[in-house]
Amino acid sequence: MSGVRRLPSSVPVIETQRLLLRAVDSADIGALKAIYGDPEVMRYASSPAFTHEGEYARTVASMHRYLVNDQAIEWGMVHKSSGAVVGLIGLHNFKEWQAEIGCLLARVDWGQGLMREAILAVMEFAPGVGLARLDAEIDVGNARSERLFAGLGFVVADDIWIKYL
Repeated sequence: MSGVRRLPSSVPVIETQRLLLRAVDSADIGALKAIYGDPEVMRYASSPAFTHEGEYARTVASMHRYLVNDQAIEWGMVHKSSGAVVGLIGLHNFKEWQAEIGCLLARVDWGQGLMREAILAVMEFAPGVGLARLDAEIDVGNARSERLFAGLGFVVADDIWIKYL
């Protein structure tokens, strides 16, 4: 980046029909255990399921640090009906006018369309920070994510799922 800040200085709240996307903080660590601590949720993630208590606090701290350093923005997905964080979605690995979108959802909330709702909200946010393309790295065999991103108009190009905004 050119010295001009791309991302907002704090995580903006984004509201959808069923979700509030907001900053994650230490009060959310209990809810994060159902995400980062579940081997099935983390099966296709870039790191394995957390096994040590300190990993949750370090992850929350890194979310804040990456935002402060203008490197990434991460939202907690709060289900309005329960007030609980049920997932995470973020933008990372910025390159000029494109970034990678990543997301995780607690297994108990799979199949309800919540991640689709969150991705659509982040796709709407992305042009406001200068993005014209989103990339999603989906591991071979992750049929659930392939269906989700294909249904949102992402297409495969050189092993990366891309979507021009």
